[in-house]
Amino acid sequence: MSGRNDKHLHLRSEFGSVTVALDESGNGPRLEITNCGNGRRILLDPLELASLTWLTHARLAPFLDPSNNGWSWDE
Repeated sequence: MSGRNDKHLHLRSEFGSVTVALDESGNGPRLEITNCGNGRRILLDPLELASLTWLTHARLAPFLDPSNNGWSWDE
């Protein structure tokens, strides 16, 4: 992707693996997070990232539920 720097951070645990990079191809810098397991990616702007800090772990828990479609290979 043009505008992306060549530095990627790889984060892994027994439960997940992601690559994180800075994307500068849009109107402003964004964080690009790619799921190494299924290839899905998301671009988050500074406001979206800041909003994650407003959440408690209890509010994030529903996103970790394996019955949600995020853990599947299908869209």
